[in-house]
Amino acid sequence: MSWPDVVPAGVAGQETYFFLSYAHSVPLSDAARPDTDYWVGQFFHDLVEAVRGHPRRAAEIEAGFFDGQVSPGVDLRRMLTDALSLAHVFVPLYSPNYFRNAWALGERESFRSRLVRLSAARAQRHVLPVLWMPLPSWEDRPETVHALELVGDPDDRADYADNGLRALCKLSAYRAQYRSLLGALADRIVTVAEHEPLAPSRAAALTSGPVPDGPGTALVVTTLAADRARWRPYGDQHQLAVADYVAATAERLGLPTRVVELAEARDRASRSPAVVLVDAGVGVDAARAALDGLPPWVVPLVIAADHARGETTPEAIAGSLQDARFPRVLPVRTIDEFERCAPLLVTEARKQFLRHGPVDPPEGPHDPKPSLGPAGPFDVRRGKAER
Repeated sequence: MSWPDVVPAGVAGQETYFFLSYAHSVPLSDAARPDTDYWVGQFFHDLVEAVRGHPRRAAEIEAGFFDGQVSPGVDLRRMLTDALSLAHVFVPLYSPNYFRNAWALGERESFRSRLVRLSAARAQRHVLPVLWMPLPSWEDRPETVHALELVGDPDDRADYADNGLRALCKLSAYRAQYRSLLGALADRIVTVAEHEPLAPSRAAALTSGPVPDGPGTALVVTTLAADRARWRPYGDQHQLAVADYVAATAERLGLPTRVVELAEARDRASRSPAVVLVDAGVGVDAARAALDGLPPWVVPLVIAADHARGETTPEAIAGSLQDARFPRVLPVRTIDEFERCAPLLVTEARKQFLRHGPVDPPEGPHDPKPSLGPAGPFDVRRGKAER
């Protein structure tokens, strides 16, 4: 390889036949992975097995890569760029969300940067799209046509076009069509990699620029910690600062994000969703004073990595912030709790901003709409003082 430290810990270091790219879904709860990500994982496993079982597969090339293999807390942007630099074929799972997800589109552009010197026809063979979920009829995209070329049989193509591969993966009624598609996809991947291999080459750094149909307002992430702009309470367990980890989580969910200092966040929060990561070590009074004046849609998370279970300070800080009309979020202590909370924190911040943030024309007095849904960890009513 022609660049230093191309493969950080957690990646095998081998070239891969394919890199799987998909649009991350919004988590449904803090107790389980979302259904769409589960089936992505199942499909990846099945495709890996199909590639490994191919008679022309070279043993020295690993079958595939997707970010479900990556340990939490690593520098994900760098790791994925490294993996994109070693893949022979890029397999995007196209869905309506894919084309609105800056992170997924960034993966595609990063891989395409390795193809710029190839002819258009050859470059296209290294991007092998899958129709994961059907696109609306008004979204006439050439990518859909390319994805449908995988299927030769007209009946199988109709099932694939109408339902997408996710449905074929899930439903036993489509088992034969699913297995046929897996075999065709694995054969295409191996054929391209064996006949037109890509030498390992540095892909452009993964970025996540604005998407025309995506959310327009950037999420603001900031920290309240003693003299630590890039606060890392979990030490060697996380390569990223906690603010950067939350930002990366938001970007994978399709939300543009900025990590800023608290003073800048105070200015931006008046027109943006925002998350404040609070070090429990600052204490109750300091936390309350620092967040005073922030809009009530700002979502604080108290991180108590250095506080034992029985210690009450983290809960006291969270209770004080709830009394100040911020959303109620339980403190987190362990790294596992923090990682489970991060995607929920991101989606809750956007929900609170959409519910309570400024509108044009300005929102007038109103009462919250009644809800019949179950109460969740973030569903504490707020925004208007109780009468």
